[in-house]
Amino acid sequence: MNIFKKTLLGVTLACTILIGSASPALACCGDGKTAAEGAIKAGENLARMISKSAEDISLWLVQLNLTISNGFGKLYGEIAKQTASMRTFEQGNIAVQSQLLMSEAAADAQTKYELSPRACFESAGGAAATVATGEVKQTINDLNRDFAKRTLFTPNTSAAVGRIYDDHASKYCSQQDADLGRCSRAVALILQNADVRADTTLNTTSYTPDQLAAARAFVSNVANPVPTQNIPKDWEKTDQGKMFITGQYVEQARASVAANSLNAAVAARTPIQGLGSAAMMNKPNMSELELMESQVRGRFESPAWYKMIAGFSLENLFRELVKTRALSSSIDLKSYQQMERVETVLATQLAITVRQDSEQRMREARIAASNAGR
Repeated sequence: MNIFKKTLLGVTLACTILIGSASPALACCGDGKTAAEGAIKAGENLARMISKSAEDISLWLVQLNLTISNGFGKLYGEIAKQTASMRTFEQGNIAVQSQLLMSEAAADAQTKYELSPRACFESAGGAAATVATGEVKQTINDLNRDFAKRTLFTPNTSAAVGRIYDDHASKYCSQQDADLGRCSRAVALILQNADVRADTTLNTTSYTPDQLAAARAFVSNVANPVPTQNIPKDWEKTDQGKMFITGQYVEQARASVAANSLNAAVAARTPIQGLGSAAMMNKPNMSELELMESQVRGRFESPAWYKMIAGFSLENLFRELVKTRALSSSIDLKSYQQMERVETVLATQLAITVRQDSEQRMREARIAASNAGR
């Protein structure tokens, strides 16, 4: 501001000098030589004053320019400082926000993608179920093979019937015999007449060795209680012997339908060595049906399971839904196989009924044709 004042003062002074210097020159006009010399001298003075004023104005302008430059330099420096501070603040803010976002993303990912507490148990159970399926199929084949031997290769029917009686009397004693001390009360309570009762065979998920023996005896007592005794080998070469052997095959074919269904139920309840350990259960040996039941009851009947899924994210709830659907698919497959056996039984019953009806009608037709041909 002082520079501006000095500049204005300089300009005003210069104008005053110019105006003041002009008066003597005018006073000298018309006085001849003296007047001319006075005018020249006045002009020289005026020129010097103008030159001096111009120099002063130039110096003041230079100072003004420097002052303005210095002022703007400080302003620019201050702006740079503030800009640097703001940049540092913004960078720090961005870093904090990024850290918060990363922490939030990590926490969200942990919630969404953490494994279920049952993950190891379910993986082990699924792998064990695959082994169990193969073991059950093999057990069914073994039981069906033994049943076929009973039908086709029984050398003595009386001995087979006597063995049924002896086994029943010694292993599956009555409650009265148990009370009299003739057999163990524990065995009697579990196995009383078990070889002739469907409930003791089916109303369990896993057999003890005694229960398994009783279940196998039950299948024989239902499907072929009194096996047909074989004929001597020499008789088999005759036409009547061949007819007998054919009759045995027919008997075995029809009886095997019932035996296959019953043996499938027994095999599903037969303990498999090491299956419980493989499935991470609290017992080393268990049956396929027992393993399947543990997968179902471990959810529907488990308060811990309901508590666990209550804290699940939507993603983990979908995962649990997929796993339960997979279990349901496995059960559906077994239900399909079971219904297939039921259909086979019904078809066999229908075939026998048709055969019996056909034989009766053909017998009557044969007799009528015989009478007409006489």
